[in-house]
Amino acid sequence: MMKRVVDALGQLNERVVLGLMLFVLGLLAFEGWLLVLRQPYAQYQKVQATRLALSASLGQSADPSNEMGKLADELKQLTEKLAGTLHLPASDDQLAASLMEMLDQSASAHGLLLASIKPKEKKPVSVFEEVSYEVSAKGRYLQLTAWMLDFGKTLGHNATVTDFDMKTTEAGQLISLSMTLALYRPMQRRGGLP
Repeated sequence: MMKRVVDALGQLNERVVLGLMLFVLGLLAFEGWLLVLRQPYAQYQKVQATRLALSASLGQSADPSNEMGKLADELKQLTEKLAGTLHLPASDDQLAASLMEMLDQSASAHGLLLASIKPKEKKPVSVFEEVSYEVSAKGRYLQLTAWMLDFGKTLGHNATVTDFDMKTTEAGQLISLSMTLALYRPMQRRGGLP
């Protein structure tokens, strides 16, 4: 059988055999390129595209004074937004009365009994003053959770529950909730500075 193959190849023209061998070698080289070089070349192109995108973005933000101006404008907008959302009364008595009124109305709307509100000590936090209150309420579990979830609407975004504890009462039907509620207001500057 091998002799027949050799005889058949011997009858072929030398140019045809050489052409077939070159074609097979070309196919092998192309397949090697696809397997070995295509993935690194694709990664190289990706790195080049990333480098061009980064250099373009770096060229756009090359002016530090422009960036500082943008940051100053953004800080001013955030300060105005923060000042607009903090509607807390300045005096501690007014703040406590306002908080009691808002919590009592909200608790009544959710079918809860507001048991007590006790002020805790104030402490500075960055440029804010943290005013904390110990709040106790009684009611059904789902009503208590809905009431706590509604604090964003009731008290605004400047109030945070820092600690809470839920326990069942003796009757077993109601839940007793005690929590620490912290309100944040800008610190009062002393000496007449704005």
